[in-house]
Amino acid sequence: MAQDTKPHECDLFLLTSHASYTASRILPEFARRGCGNLDGWGLGYYTGSETRIVRRATPAVNGENLCGEFATAAEVVSSPTILGHLRLTSRGRTRVENNHPFRLDFLGYQWLMVHNGTARRHEELVPPAERLLTDADSDTPRVFEFLRREIIAYYDARPQHSLIEACRQAFGKLLAGDPHGTFNLILSNGDLTFALVHWRTFYLLHRPKQSGDVALLSTLRLTDQEEWIEVNKLQSKQAKMLVFAGSSLAFNGDIPA
Repeated sequence: MAQDTKPHECDLFLLTSHASYTASRILPEFARRGCGNLDGWGLGYYTGSETRIVRRATPAVNGENLCGEFATAAEVVSSPTILGHLRLTSRGRTRVENNHPFRLDFLGYQWLMVHNGTARRHEELVPPAERLLTDADSDTPRVFEFLRREIIAYYDARPQHSLIEACRQAFGKLLAGDPHGTFNLILSNGDLTFALVHWRTFYLLHRPKQSGDVALLSTLRLTDQEEWIEVNKLQSKQAKMLVFAGSSLAFNGDIPA
């Protein structure tokens, strides 16, 4: 089994499709290949328009074996959209309140987000009085709250524009406001899922299925025999943004420098 040996913080996972699937084989591989992330794990998914989150501040893998709770979650979770996260602490304490995914409600959706990287100026992103995820003291909640505010502001000012453009502009403001931060993240409202590719490679795979194709995206190459596509930003751009509608890649564009 090949493993990513580069130093990094956390790992991200996405399954997205138009039909509900379990990820009972690929999620255990995600946990094993990300076994250096010892500070917890989380899975977020949708049942209809409602989100469900399960997360723990303990490793997903114990030696060669999956921890019981992670193994059970991988077997029973079934959804068109599943987000996964393996945590290696860079900001905040090691406790379940700091584990991803996080959830915020806005624009009529329940949104989920997972993040890999470090916001260097996270305390400046959102004033304390405007913070919503107050149980968490890590950087990712501040990033999520910032994006929520900017997406709402853009969408309210330009309702004729798309939600895709609202997210693209919000990502651009995040990167401009924290130029030394590192941001790979996955943001979903259950209908559309946005991936920001900033500082680490994402790996993308489309799998044909009888009941509907599946797109898999991760910061780890999760199988050795399939041809995963490497997704990186262009050197001349701040970042790349991918947008999925189910398994379909609806947008693949750059965030200008």
